[in-house]
Amino acid sequence: MSNKKILWLASWYPGEYEHTNGDFVQRHARALALYTAVDVIHVAQAGIDIATNSSSTITKQGKLTEYSYSFHHNPFRISLINKVLYNLRYLAFYKKILIQYMQEKGKPDIVHVHTPMKAGILAVWMKKKYGIPFMVTEHSSMYDSAAIDNYYNRSSYFKRNTEKVFKEAVKVTCVSDTIGQLIKNIFQLPKVEVIHNVVQTELFYPTKKGNGISDPFIWIHVSSMYKLKNVEGIIQAFARLNDTNTNWQLRLIGPPNESIIKLVKDIKLESKIFLIGELTYEEVAAEMKAADAFIMFSKHENFPCVIAEALCCGIPVIASDVGGIHEAVNNENGILVPTENIEVLSHSLSVLMKNYSYYSKEEIAQKAKLSYSEEIIGKLFIDLY
Repeated sequence: MSNKKILWLASWYPGEYEHTNGDFVQRHARALALYTAVDVIHVAQAGIDIATNSSSTITKQGKLTEYSYSFHHNPFRISLINKVLYNLRYLAFYKKILIQYMQEKGKPDIVHVHTPMKAGILAVWMKKKYGIPFMVTEHSSMYDSAAIDNYYNRSSYFKRNTEKVFKEAVKVTCVSDTIGQLIKNIFQLPKVEVIHNVVQTELFYPTKKGNGISDPFIWIHVSSMYKLKNVEGIIQAFARLNDTNTNWQLRLIGPPNESIIKLVKDIKLESKIFLIGELTYEEVAAEMKAADAFIMFSKHENFPCVIAEALCCGIPVIASDVGGIHEAVNNENGILVPTENIEVLSHSLSVLMKNYSYYSKEEIAQKAKLSYSEEIIGKLFIDLY
């Protein structure tokens, strides 16, 4: 394996303009780099308000080398013709980067695409022109019809190319079996393998001994706060809980929008619901280790990293039963609730708090570590190759 040249093409990846976009792909890459060298190329679409000069950075960390580029372009009116021209320019720019990479480092033995559009189009091109096989991993939940911008509502160009990427790949994986099975059925693939998201267990681990409970009980939620995360539903559930149990606080980590801020004020729970804002990865880990339980009430998901991180900290989870969440959350480490059912969610909050002694932090954390640690996930990628 050490002699293989592995190249990842990431449609999503952290960079200069999107610091956390695709950070889960980066953690996958770091897990693989525990065992073998891997290069990652990401070409960010910087947007029409940026100057036309392109920029690039190369970052090396152990056996991982990251090549980050930004594709800048002149402003233009949004029209079908301009969209086509833009995509052609973007792909030409990306091909130039790949040709230069291969001239300097040689052809890779394996290309691994993370999220088919748009990096997968380049992998298809490399296969056709240079005979390099590629694999693809899907991280998106857009194959769930509950997603507003789901696959079925996308353009024919998007659907046609997504299908081509999947069907040309020698292997397909997904971060959850649930979404993986949807992909398998939609594109009539023979098999979709599962490699879950990874957790840096040197950061996420239990610090509270036994089943001691904070006073007040600390709930934590971490997300982008997008509509699909249904943070408003979480807040409404806690407002109901407060009618019968006031010994709690909720810490919301992420960038709150105006509707969330207004809702907390309207229900007069500013002293119990704290809008923490965005934090670094290390700060999120510290918040999770200090919490008693994690909550997520999304309308759709694939396999949320934050749930795996919470479990590695040994804290039980209440989450909506969407996407691949049920592959991580069960009766031993939390409670699953129907999506958008605020009444059931509120009742479940009370149940978990009353029965908190049932959950073993040590057992929850140990089982999660055996499933999501960098060592485990990295070995799964080695086996895949």
